[in-house]
Amino acid sequence: MLEEYKDIQYQISDNKRWLYNIHNDRMIVSEHSLENYLQDIENPENPLHDFYISTYKRGKLTNFHFIRIILESSRINFFYKVSLFLNKGYLTLFMLIISLTLLPSLLRMDPVDPNYFLLTKFSFWDMAMIYLVTTTVILPLHEYAHFAVYYKYLKPSKVTFGFSLRYFSMPVFFIKVPFYKVLKGKKRNELVLAGVKFQVAIWFLLTLFTVMYPSKFLLGLIIVNLGLIITNLLPFLKLDGYWYLSNLLGVEDYMAYFKAMFLKKKKFRLDVCLLGLINFGMIILSIISFLADIMRYFV
Repeated sequence: MLEEYKDIQYQISDNKRWLYNIHNDRMIVSEHSLENYLQDIENPENPLHDFYISTYKRGKLTNFHFIRIILESSRINFFYKVSLFLNKGYLTLFMLIISLTLLPSLLRMDPVDPNYFLLTKFSFWDMAMIYLVTTTVILPLHEYAHFAVYYKYLKPSKVTFGFSLRYFSMPVFFIKVPFYKVLKGKKRNELVLAGVKFQVAIWFLLTLFTVMYPSKFLLGLIIVNLGLIITNLLPFLKLDGYWYLSNLLGVEDYMAYFKAMFLKKKKFRLDVCLLGLINFGMIILSIISFLADIMRYFV
């Protein structure tokens, strides 16, 4: 469990002190004892005073937070037990098999035309509703599933969430899990995969509803949700697959390791080098695609 003092959360792990300031989104990791400074942190002479009073910055240019909300964790724990239940591997596998098995039959259903499997065949209003449900329901539930596992092991009293723009082109909902790196092995993998597992559950439920009440709208949600599952499993752009692959590689963040290699702070690894180059390529393509869309809109 996390300790907390004046909205500063802290944990001792691997002989390191991890301190996180909820209000300004700053993290300190040190091998020196810092917890004693917390008692007098409002004193300007205290080494942690700047960490305590400094203002919040809305992330980086490549991950800009334009909406951020801080709440007591207990106020959003209504899906906590449900989320953990759906995170069980055997249940995810069962729902995945059923959803994949029923997918072909959905495309042959009347009145759903197989051509509607293409999102370009949907009406403007269908697309608007699909986008609204995706951004206000599916993506927040995905992120909450991550937080449910985080809360299971660390029990933070407050939670920070909101919307950010990643790589100038990807609007995403986020929930902060700053002590993610404290978790090890299976616990860390459980947290990383929790969001995708919840989306498999959403896919399963949407499939059942579509079987009972065939509609283009429900089929559209299935398509978009499935696309998001596949996208999140990609090991690039700091999506879920990125962090899972980092765990498999035995590094906390393979792009951080990639950059450290070229600064000669880390031993050269060919696998990390190749992945880093591909990831840079994906970021550049994402930005180019975003700029091309803007150009097409104004031209």
